[in-house]
Amino acid sequence: MNPSMNRPMQPRDEDREQLQADLTRLVGAGRLQFEEFDRLTEVVWSTRDKAVLDRIRAQYLTYHAPQAQPPQPVPMAQPGAQYVRPVEGQPAVSTMGNIRRTGTWTVPEYSVFRLTGSSLHLDLRLANAAAPVCTFEIQAAMSSIEIIVPPGVFVENRIKDLFSTVNIQTTQPLPGAPRVVLTGSIKGSGLSVQTKQAPSQNSLWNRLLGN
Repeated sequence: MNPSMNRPMQPRDEDREQLQADLTRLVGAGRLQFEEFDRLTEVVWSTRDKAVLDRIRAQYLTYHAPQAQPPQPVPMAQPGAQYVRPVEGQPAVSTMGNIRRTGTWTVPEYSVFRLTGSSLHLDLRLANAAAPVCTFEIQAAMSSIEIIVPPGVFVENRIKDLFSTVNIQTTQPLPGAPRVVLTGSIKGSGLSVQTKQAPSQNSLWNRLLGN
């Protein structure tokens, strides 16, 4: 008997990313707790058996409960806030250009950015979080990516990088604060994640902290 016949089929990175995205949507819908999401995410990215991913999908993603009327989005770093499951838009695509999201804006649960020779600037300090876990899928070549978050918003980097520079400066998460997950792949690019206070002393973030 060929020994290779008994070896488990290894999952592709695309399989892992898709399953994590689906589990993230469960968190945003209130059907999966943070602790269980963390445990499942570790399994998703550590297992070498695709059957494990299939079992997770069968257990957690076979039933789709009716969607309740969602509340409004909430400030990005407000502890214990309620969240709305957003409507996902089309991927943001840029070739030899730039994409900027700053000021007061709503961060979707799942965003896709495709960059070629471009720059991406995301400032989340005054933003509203549409889900407890906000995922950015970034596919970039010869591009520059800069993400700024307020203190207490943890950034988890799962991006595959090739010939790239990655600098992640993140803080310990505050209880109830949203998290940011980075997925995708970058080639010949620079990725910078910085933690900074909101630009104005009268900002909503500082008022939440009592500053």
